[in-house]
Amino acid sequence: MRGGHVTALRKRAARDATALRLIALAPPAVILFLRAPGTAWPYALAVVTAALACALVFAELRGRGPIFEALVPALLMLLFAPPEAAPWQLALALSLALVLGALVFGGAGFGFLSIGALALALLAFSFPPLVPMVPASPVLWAALPGGGLLLLAGLAPWRVVLAGAAGFALAAGPGDLGFAQAAPLAVLLVYFAADPFGAPVTGPGQWLSGLMVGGMIALLGAPGGPGFDMSAGVFGVLLAGLFAPLIDAGVIAVADWREGVHHG
Repeated sequence: MRGGHVTALRKRAARDATALRLIALAPPAVILFLRAPGTAWPYALAVVTAALACALVFAELRGRGPIFEALVPALLMLLFAPPEAAPWQLALALSLALVLGALVFGGAGFGFLSIGALALALLAFSFPPLVPMVPASPVLWAALPGGGLLLLAGLAPWRVVLAGAAGFALAAGPGDLGFAQAAPLAVLLVYFAADPFGAPVTGPGQWLSGLMVGGMIALLGAPGGPGFDMSAGVFGVLLAGLFAPLIDAGVIAVADWREGVHHG
């Protein structure tokens, strides 16, 4: 009974989070369609079809309804995909990310990685010239209000975002945080690093994870580059995500040890 109750809570949390995350991603997606409709429509058709197809197949296998949570990484991939990619390449990378990173674990709320970051990383691994790109400034500006909504709603842990900015500034130097760096960094931290199901759940763990993400983005990025290195951002998020369960386990173990010492 307890396991079934926890599963039901996870599913409900995933549904609630999906609705707000799609609302947050709608404005930048609209701006992208207005700026480049010839590219956006084929890409959107490819990623949405792939996302819903994978979700429906796993929904049928498990005997429950469609998993619309797959649309969130689909929109993220649409926003950050390089314009030279073919639609089928985006669909393939997204499908692999959804299956390997979420659906085999039970869907959103059960995995431990940012599926959007995993999809972009798989695209770069599978097709080396196709590295993630930073969207145009109007798209970034349109994404910031939605990021604020997610922070206010508690769907993007603020500790991860604040620590990520601090970690980047410490590793790269505060002088590098102009708009060309700050805006894409903020979007990446909110929508990828502060994934509601991929980031650590403990407060200290969120601080540590954010510092790790920000530091790795600065260290992995192109030194002295004119803009933000999105590839470094994606891989920094993925590396931190791999350590997130271990970080939480360590924080909990330390807290239990301190409580045991305190009580004798």
